Amino acid sequence: MKYQNWLLLFCAALFLTGCDHAAPDTSSETAGPTEGVEITAPAETETLPLPTNAPLAEADPNAVTFDEVGADIAVLIADDAAAVTGTLSVEAVEGNNMLKLTDTSTTAANLETAVQKVRINVSPLLAPEQFALVDRIEFDIYAEAKDTLLVTEDGESRQAPGWIGGGGGSEMADKDWYTFADFSGSGLSEYVLPRCDACHVTFKFLLAASGKKWDETMTEPNFQIMRWGMQNVSDLYIDNITFYDADGNSIPLTLSGAAEAAEAT
Repeated sequence: MKYQNWLLLFCAALFLTGCDHAAPDTSSETAGPTEGVEITAPAETETLPLPTNAPLAEADPNAVTFDEVGADIAVLIADDAAAVTGTLSVEAVEGNNMLKLTDTSTTAANLETAVQKVRINVSPLLAPEQFALVDRIEFDIYAEAKDTLLVTEDGESRQAPGWIGGGGGSEMADKDWYTFADFSGSGLSEYVLPRCDACHVTFKFLLAASGKKWDETMTEPNFQIMRWGMQNVSDLYIDNITFYDADGNSIPLTLSGAAEAAEAT
């Protein structure tokens, strides 16, 4: 009887041990389809830097940079229905003073026909004996968008000025109006950034040899800068106005207007 009890206990122990070894291995069930496959971390996505404006254009030593003259050398011309209205001031952009036209009248309704017109008075900048020396005028302009009316080819509205271009003119010594060649900028980030890069403009008196230019008898020589074809509501900046003679030399400024202003104070 003792032998039978011992045998029963032995069989029970053997049965429990067998159950323990027969327990299912669930590790493969939790591994899923990646079992045996080497898992690597996802590659980091390359982040492209955001575009930035090019450095502001450098000035010729004899350029009008609006550090020594103010907005009073310029006049906003609103002589027809297309001409915009606004204010002129000297504003610093990245620490650099420029003449700024703040456009207060252009909207989506008149954008396609609006023209920005700024007249630059030359008398405060050059002496009368220098007027006849001017063969060409060069300057830089920038446009800065204030709205998102520009629509790209993929239908995206963007705060960028879009195409920048226009023309200009001046009254000659014989009182006739002289029209300069039109200008157009491209590759200036004008479709990417709120402020385009510098558009360098050249106004040349192509008929200077035949007397179509200024002379010392003129009391108020001036030239007019006009911007049209706007694709977005934007302000205009003008900088680095430089006068050149027929040999390509920049003409030193007299800045009589600045000197008179300094004496008055």
